[in-house]
Parts: sequence; structure tokens; C-alpha cells
Amino acid sequence: MSGMLEGVRVLDFSTNAAGPLASAPMADYGADVVKIEKPGGADERAFGAQDENGVSFICTWLNRGKKSVTLNLKDPRAIALVKRMIPDFDVLVESARPGTMEKLGLGYEELHQINPRLIYCSISTYGQNGPYRSKSGYDLLGQAMSGLMDTTGDPAGPPVQVGYPIGDYISGLNAFASILAALVYQRRTGIGQHIDVSLINSLIYLNSNIDYVNTGRFLTRNGSHSPSLSPYGVFTGSHGQSMIIGALNPKMWTALCEVMGKPELAADERYNTLQKRVVVREEIVAVIEEWLQNFDNISDAQRLLEKAQIPCGKVYDVKDMLADPQIQENKLITEAEAPDNSSRERYVCRNVNAIFSETPGQIRKSPVLGQDNHEILSSYGLSADEIDSLEAEWGFQPWQ
Repeated sequence: MSGMLEGVRVLDFSTNAAGPLASAPMADYGADVVKIEKPGGADERAFGAQDENGVSFICTWLNRGKKSVTLNLKDPRAIALVKRMIPDFDVLVESARPGTMEKLGLGYEELHQINPRLIYCSISTYGQNGPYRSKSGYDLLGQAMSGLMDTTGDPAGPPVQVGYPIGDYISGLNAFASILAALVYQRRTGIGQHIDVSLINSLIYLNSNIDYVNTGRFLTRNGSHSPSLSPYGVFTGSHGQSMIIGALNPKMWTALCEVMGKPELAADERYNTLQKRVVVREEIVAVIEEWLQNFDNISDAQRLLEKAQIPCGKVYDVKDMLADPQIQENKLITEAEAPDNSSRERYVCRNVNAIFSETPGQIRKSPVLGQDNHEILSSYGLSADEIDSLEAEWGFQPWQ
């Protein structure tokens, strides 16, 4: 079965996480993605957990299904080669500091002249314009500037980062969606365009607290409970176990009071509207957590709440998540073929981003650095000897 994006060709100059994550789903759905790496390899090859051979699992996942070509972009011959490749590609993804690609002669305006159909997606921390465009940055800086970090954590404590690089990941998905929209326009008109995706823009897009600016309120950290809904948050029981409970409408609130053996709370005028419950949220949290202390295993409380059709769920650790039957049934975590230089044949990873009935995606093998040099470069007129000579000159060690 062919993929939905079969025939789409992507040239990926990006590194770290956001850019590679933008092009990876395109490979999942059948696009031909060629990853251009410096001779020493993209930065993400050194990130995170590694196998016994030093192969990074996050790099393997971020670059799944791609081909790897090593070029020294400081060499004019490499730049000339890229320009020969550009007419054959629909999409280019890059995540260099704004202005860098222009200095190399690979900026959007110059490449647009070569291929007017080219969709050129730039991913950065702060965006291509504005006073911060030239600043270097990473995910945490995006979390800080977007307001996300200030609204995460205990109100009595310091700002807290999200436990994984959410700015990189949402920016990668934002870029993926934006590229697909541009592809629809390109197919209709034959015209490409530049896409400016920033971590700041992507994270601000997620920041629903901006809604409160219209009321003159500027929300900050509120701990593990909603500032506008109650009860709705993280509730802690015995042995440090926690769960989410959300009883937002009158029916759910009444059912929760009955399950806890406190039906009188449902009739109490202090709690009979959502807005009133927000005002006395701390009292409600205390009542619910006192009830949860009655259970050695918080899953027993969850079963009672679910029987009463109250939305709830245990706060999982990674082991809980992997063992959950819902996650297993939908194959949200899978095993994929490891790259050829890995110490193992397969590795555990996140599956594709969505489930399609007719054209499902697939997590494919990630390339070893420079694995496709000869295949790709020979198609642009370079002989095997010329490719070997460039590899040696640029300090690249053949992956075999």
C-alpha cells in the first residue's frame, strides 16, 4: 500500500528536535525525506538515552524513514550541489539561526528563483523577524517567554518546566501541519511559499490563559488545579498515589458527592454552581483527598468513580502507561527496526501521530550517518571516486 505523501520529496537541513520532528511524519506517510547532515552528524545524534553502540534512541525516532547525506555546507561545491538538487524537491525544512541559510546562499528568495514550487519551512526559537531573531535559543527559553513556565508549578514555588520538550514537539507538529497546508496550495496553484514557525508562536498558541486578559486578569501558577473549574485537577491519596478527577457539571458533582458518602455537599448552596466551587476550591480539594485516603490502592477509588460515570484517571508513570490496555490496543507505543549500526534489531518508540483507516503510516528504519551518500549524490552526476574524495576531504568516515 502506497503512503498518502508518496511522490512528495523533502530536503531536511534541520537539527535538534523541532525540525526533525516536522519532517519525520512526512516520512511515516510515504514522503521521500533526505536529511542533509554535517560530516560529523546532526546534533541530535548525541542526545538522550543510547544503546550499547552509542546510537541515540531519540535521534533514531526523530529521523525515522529518512535518507542521510553528509555535506560540508562551508564548501562552495556543496552549496552548488544543493542548488542542483532543489528543482527535484517539493519541501525544504531548516532550523538554523535566522540569516544563516541566506549567508550560505540557500535562503528562501534565492532558492525560490530556482524552484518556484518549493515550500521552504524555517523553524526557530523566536521567529524570522523582530529584535530577537538573531538570538540562539532552545525549548526552555520558549517555555519561559511564552508564559507557559510561569503558569506551571505550585503557587508558593518557582516556575516549573514541562517534563519534556513541549516547545520543540508542538513546533514540529505545527510545522508538519503548515507544510501540508502549503502542499495543498502548491498542488492547486504551482506556487511554493515560505513558512515561519517559531517555538514562541507555537507555545503562545497553546496558552489559553491569554483569554483572561480580556477580563483584566493575568493568571500565574495555580498548582495542580484549574483556576476556573472545580473540582478539576490532581488529587493525592494514600501512599503518594494521585489521580485526576473532573466533576464539572451538576450531575457529575452530585454523583461525586454520593460516591464519597457526602450527599449533603450536593445540596449545600456554597457548592451548587461551578463558579461557587471555584471560590472554595481548597475546601473541596481537602474533602476529596480525605476520602481518597481510605484507599490503599487509588485504582479502587477510580473504579467507584468510573461506575458513577465521573471522568477520572490515575496519574501514570511510564510503566503504567506502557501496560495500559487502551494504549496497547491502539498500538500507541510500538517497536520499530533499529538502524544498521545499532546494537539491537528493534527499539521501543512512539508510533505515528494519528490512526488512518485507509492509509496508515509506518515507523520506518532510521539511517546511519551518510548511509545514502552514494545513492543520492551519484544521481546528481558525481562518480563514486568523487564522492569518496569529498567524504575524505570533509572528514567523514563511511558508515560501513
